Amino acid sequence: MTSTTNATVPRYRLMQRLSHWIFVAAFLVLLLSGLALFVPAVSVWVASPTGRLAHRVGAVVLMLAPIFYLLTDRRGLGQLLHDSFTYDKDDIAWFKHFLPYAFGKARNLPPQGRINAGEKIHHAAVILGFLVISLTGLLLWFGEGVAPEARLLTVMVHDLAMLGLAVLTVGHVFFVFVYGAFSGMWNGTVSELYARVEHPKWLAQMRAEGKVVTPKA
Repeated sequence: MTSTTNATVPRYRLMQRLSHWIFVAAFLVLLLSGLALFVPAVSVWVASPTGRLAHRVGAVVLMLAPIFYLLTDRRGLGQLLHDSFTYDKDDIAWFKHFLPYAFGKARNLPPQGRINAGEKIHHAAVILGFLVISLTGLLLWFGEGVAPEARLLTVMVHDLAMLGLAVLTVGHVFFVFVYGAFSGMWNGTVSELYARVEHPKWLAQMRAEGKVVTPKA
């Protein structure tokens, strides 16, 4: 089978990428404006009207991001959810290779589809975290009359969920740059080499559909 590392494969359409970056921007606003819980030096700004407004605007944008995705690319969202929660025997076998993979060794991996098993777990955790911070955030925003004990518990769950999402974000960024996947969410394409190493099942499908683009000499 012939191959070239200069070839590219389309991975994410424009609205998929835009939805992703809207979600990322809103999440970063929420994370930074909520740092007062852990970094007292920024507590004055976060406690100010501007800080509270930024946090609430970020919250609204974050909760609307999936709706924007649904309205602009329903097929993409459906594909994301389907691929993220569909496992086969190769996905299960992939987890046995996770530790070497985490240290940048992607050799002899079980063949993966458009989303590998690690990305599936990441997506599931992000979706769960999103639901938790959205629900608890709404309770904190509009639940002024709840008992202090219940409010404190809600704050703890909200903060722990945000902390978990922050850790997932760090891991996500690490893997994106270690394995050269950033271009997929930047210009919509990935290298054929990346696809061959990480997603050979998906690459085979894209080849069969004639979607692998080889630069002209």
